[in-house]
Amino acid sequence: MSAPLTVSCAFPPGPDTVAYAQLAESLGYERIWLYDSPVLYGDVWVHLARVAAATTRIGLGPAVLVPHLRHPVAQASAIATVAELAPGRLVVAIGTGFTGRAMFGKPALSWKAVREYVTALRAMFEGRDVPGGKRFPTRFRFMGFEPRADLPIYVAGLSPNMLRLAGEVADGVILMGAANPELTSWQLSHVATGAAAANRKLDDVTVDLWFTISLSDDRDRALADVRPWAVSQARWFHRWKQLPDALQPWQDEFRIAAEAHDFGRHLSRHADGPSVSDEFVDWIGVAGDLDHCVEKIRPLLDLKVDRITFALLPGGRLERLQRYGAELIPGLRTTVSYEER
Repeated sequence: MSAPLTVSCAFPPGPDTVAYAQLAESLGYERIWLYDSPVLYGDVWVHLARVAAATTRIGLGPAVLVPHLRHPVAQASAIATVAELAPGRLVVAIGTGFTGRAMFGKPALSWKAVREYVTALRAMFEGRDVPGGKRFPTRFRFMGFEPRADLPIYVAGLSPNMLRLAGEVADGVILMGAANPELTSWQLSHVATGAAAANRKLDDVTVDLWFTISLSDDRDRALADVRPWAVSQARWFHRWKQLPDALQPWQDEFRIAAEAHDFGRHLSRHADGPSVSDEFVDWIGVAGDLDHCVEKIRPLLDLKVDRITFALLPGGRLERLQRYGAELIPGLRTTVSYEER
């Protein structure tokens, strides 16, 4: 029995956010995710409120929220406001804030800190007292909305600890990204391990796989488009103490990318230069003509992946949204056997 291919898109909040969201809704995208990075972009909650008022169906989410830039009570207040504007459409996603915190000169949070933040939000959503902890020593209860125990919380992860945490405590996981079945399978195994520790199964966790894509007949241009995403992921991999087998061939490139990365130009097409090879760019992203893109994505959908999210590149986002919706998504739906799990 076949299930429909579910696709979302992600991009930074800005002046054109509403136009992007309305187009995505008209094209059948399931959700839009807006980045949370206050130094680089506008306020994610203000823009989500704008989108909530301008759309009727499409799901909304911040991706990913940076813990400790906002006290969990302030975060819960923003969540409650947008949830009231878009009933049943909001999902929240939490991460370590590697990029967002780096802009403040702060390191990424530990998975333990993320757990504590998720625990605090969950308690508030369910109308319970927030237990005291290392970072929130005072017991308190949020009174800003009626309990919403069904409001989904996702955890975004790339490394084993965060992936296991997602499997243990989250409704969904954002796999931060590689369009590569070997690495994705490895990530899913860690989510499954975390789920088992909480007497859950991998099927209990919604899996949202993120990667970036450039659909172009000009192969060199497509690779250049995807390169900033590849560089961003490479500098993150460089922090790992031990790389999985799938990443071992690229470890020297990860070091070079980490040394060259400028957070002030994060994901800019003008950032970082060629600090990773075309081979790595092609390995982690999707870059090429329609046939190449379909063939690259197809094996990923044979895994336990419930949704794919295209991280939209800067420059011509409206055109990218339109073309992916008109060409790529129908191409995937007609050529991929996507079995319901």
